[in-house]
Amino acid sequence: MPNGWVHSVIDLIAYGRPYFGLHKKKDKPHEILGSNHRIVNHNWYQAYGRLWDFQDPFPSWLKESIRILGNEEGAEKVEEQMAWIDHDYIDKIWDTISAQEKKYREGFFAWILFNPEILKEWAGVDVLYGRIQRLIDGHEILEYCPELKSEYKRLCKYVNAVKENDESLKNMIDSYGRKEFRPDFG
Repeated sequence: MPNGWVHSVIDLIAYGRPYFGLHKKKDKPHEILGSNHRIVNHNWYQAYGRLWDFQDPFPSWLKESIRILGNEEGAEKVEEQMAWIDHDYIDKIWDTISAQEKKYREGFFAWILFNPEILKEWAGVDVLYGRIQRLIDGHEILEYCPELKSEYKRLCKYVNAVKENDESLKNMIDSYGRKEFRPDFG
C-alpha cells in the first residue's frame, strides 16, 4: 500500500485538497492489523473482481450514486467520497507494481508536491494562495479555499520528514531539482 502522503498528493492533484486526515483515518486499522488492515474501511478494495476491475474501475452505477450524493449533500461531500473510494483503487494498483516502481512513483509525487508552480499550472491548484481551479456549469473559476494553504503546509512538512529518513527518496528529489519546500505564507 502506498503511504498516506502519496494518497494525499494524488488527491491534491485530482481534487485540489489533500484529504490527509481522511487517509489517516482509512488506514488507522494498519496499526493493529498490519498488511491485513484492508479488511476494514476498504470496501471498494474488497469488491475488486466482483463490482469493478481495472477496465472499469468506477462503473456507471457508482458514478450515479455519487451524483445523487452531490445533489443531496453538496460537492464537498462528493469529493470526500471520491477520495475515500479512489484510495482503494490506488491501493489495488500499488499491489500490482514492483518495489522499484513504487519508489519511483513516490519520488514523482514528492517532487510534484514540492513544486507549487507545477501544481498550479498542471493541476490547477494554487497552494500558495489557496485557490483551486474548478469547472462549474461549464465555466472555469478559481475557487478560494482558505484551508488549502495550511493543509498543503502540513503535507509538505510531513513529506519533508519522510524524505529525511529515506535516502533513496531524498536522492530522487535532489536529482529532480528540488531538495525540499517549506512554504512561507507570511
